[in-house]
Amino acid sequence: MKKDHIGVPKPSSKFQKVNCEECGELQIIYSHASTIIACNSCGNTISEPTGSKAKINGKVSGSAE
Repeated sequence: MKKDHIGVPKPSSKFQKVNCEECGELQIIYSHASTIIACNSCGNTISEPTGSKAKINGKVSGSAE
């Protein structure tokens, strides 16, 4: 029996472009990051890990493809 009607599932995680709140530096981070991510220029915390999606402490500009 064929299962042509079952589609391929899409992942819920992606890479995102995030601007730092303090300096405005653009950085690409993973949406489900499991470590604390700091800004490359000022050292401000951009992302904090949670159980699933990371808590983003900046402005998300869009997804990085």
